[in-house]
Amino acid sequence: MQGGFEMGTIIGLVILAGVDWYLVRKTGLHIPQLISKKYAEYLRGKEHHK
Repeated sequence: MQGGFEMGTIIGLVILAGVDWYLVRKTGLHIPQLISKKYAEYLRGKEHHK
């Protein structure tokens, strides 16, 4: 059963790499950079609503 788990992990990594590649082409940002940018925007939005 271990072989199936490894294959799933590899497929997951390939999917993540594909998503990251797509985001870099669309936004110029990698996934962690995109998340931190969105989080910063979210925090700024919260401060304005106080």
